[in-house]
Amino acid sequence: MHKLSRAEDIPKELPASTLNDILNGKRERLPDCQLVVSFVMVCHRHAESTGLPTDGLGSVAQWLAHWRAARNERSQAIGSYDLYGTPADEAERRTTRTVARLVRLAGDGDDESVYRLAIIKVLTGENAEARYWLHVARQRRHPGAEAFAATSRPEEFAAGQCFAYGQTYEQAGAAKEEIARFYYKLAADHGHPQAIERLRALRAVPFGKLLPAPIPAT
Repeated sequence: MHKLSRAEDIPKELPASTLNDILNGKRERLPDCQLVVSFVMVCHRHAESTGLPTDGLGSVAQWLAHWRAARNERSQAIGSYDLYGTPADEAERRTTRTVARLVRLAGDGDDESVYRLAIIKVLTGENAEARYWLHVARQRRHPGAEAFAATSRPEEFAAGQCFAYGQTYEQAGAAKEEIARFYYKLAADHGHPQAIERLRALRAVPFGKLLPAPIPAT
């Protein structure tokens, strides 16, 4: 299954140790949605290649519905440690929520969401997933995909895109400011100077901490 998960159209390579822990109930944290999608796709592919029936496996859409139900149930639990309700994990929670939404939209045929997933995954260091989403974006002929694929500085390119996304959301008003900060933070973490300044202008980076002033050059 690990080998099958390396196929170009599989969203996420399945780490053998992580998968073993999940299947044996050794992990309490909910796996991310892309791992679930990859696992279901690989199970179907393995069954088809070996002549096993696939009727009882369930579709990707069905498994994602189960995943969302489990996520919502965990987020509403009182007094339990939870990725979606713990302030210390706010950054991861927001990133996961944004990515999950984009994956859902991408699955519904939204090309912009596919492209944004490639951008985000480059900046979060998930290169295999970034390559997958960029491959899909190129197949769907997203207008920015070829330039992204051709650049020799993908992180710099992606940071510039995230800054532009941040500006769009910031200009949309206070209701979109949290999303603007999310994209600014991705760009700022990779040294984008204008994104850093916009975070300072907004007075707070995502997740509630003030961005310190730049250290003067010596």
